[in-house]
Amino acid sequence: MTDGKIPKFSIEDLTEDYVEEVIEHMSNIFLKDETICGASKLSDDPVSLAEIQELWRKYAKQRVALVAFVDEEGGGRRRIAGANMTGVEYKGHGATLEMYKGKPLRNVIQLLEHIEGQVNVFEKYNVNEYMTALGLSVSREFRGQKLGLELLKARSDIGRSVGLKLTVTVFTAMASQIQAERAGFELLVEIDYKDYKVDGEVVYPNTKTKSFKLMALRIQ
Repeated sequence: MTDGKIPKFSIEDLTEDYVEEVIEHMSNIFLKDETICGASKLSDDPVSLAEIQELWRKYAKQRVALVAFVDEEGGGRRRIAGANMTGVEYKGHGATLEMYKGKPLRNVIQLLEHIEGQVNVFEKYNVNEYMTALGLSVSREFRGQKLGLELLKARSDIGRSVGLKLTVTVFTAMASQIQAERAGFELLVEIDYKDYKVDGEVVYPNTKTKSFKLMALRIQ
């Protein structure tokens, strides 16, 4: 971008040789910029950081996570422009709050459980598994290039290749919500941050985004 050229990207499934670099990207960029992880200061808590990194490794092993590389000439390691840490959620086998010890991560998981508990997507869409996600991230220097939208669209291709018929995600920021809508996701549940309370207290009182949304896309 600094040389005035519009960058080009390749979106691929995340292979083992780039897992740790993508996790570093997610830790340094996504956790700081994403609405609730940033507000929770998750990356500053060693326990929560280790736990979410291990969860990302688990998703990576399922081979449906996505990474965007910058198309550049020459060999060597490829430069990561973005990632979508997608995984597979199975009926009756979801993660629960009790599995985590770090308070910031527990706060995040609690919010996800709250909104996901408003609708049974397995019954609504008649599936036993679906593609979930814990992080859509684009490097700051490449934002505004619609890369987040293309990562969301790529879910259908990789999902179709492994026989998945649905992808469901909680979108916590306005930018990703707009991208999800453009990618064809439908709204299932929307909750205003000011209305989300734990023990009578608003958990995220100063968010720039009005609400968080549970959205779904059928994979055709």
